[in-house]
Amino acid sequence: MKTIKIKDYYGIYQEIPVSDELYEEWRALQNETQRIHRKEVYHRDWTPMDDLEEMPQHFTLNELEDALIWDEQVVKLYAAISQLTPIQQRRIRMLMDDMSIREIARQEGCHMNAALKSVNGALKKLRGLLQDH
Repeated sequence: MKTIKIKDYYGIYQEIPVSDELYEEWRALQNETQRIHRKEVYHRDWTPMDDLEEMPQHFTLNELEDALIWDEQVVKLYAAISQLTPIQQRRIRMLMDDMSIREIARQEGCHMNAALKSVNGALKKLRGLLQDH
């Protein structure tokens, strides 16, 4: 039998005898609580709230402008896709339809590594084509 120290509502510590099983569960809970606290402190944004309120106003949303930019980017993307080989075009469209590389390979009737190499080559070519724009 082991004892644990627990702080009550008034800040007074009390030693309570508990079984070994309960003690191990309590230690695991304490460790998990400390791990979460350290993670939150590590990833905390230390910017004061006053500075956040004074952020520049150019971050406001302009839905019309965003929609126009999005439409232009989609047109450029499909123009770049049209410059790929027919096999790469087909595989990129399958990838855009949320198919996995394994599913693409199965549908194309080829080995998974061949489909992966083809898709990676197509993506590399698309990056190069889209950087030119």
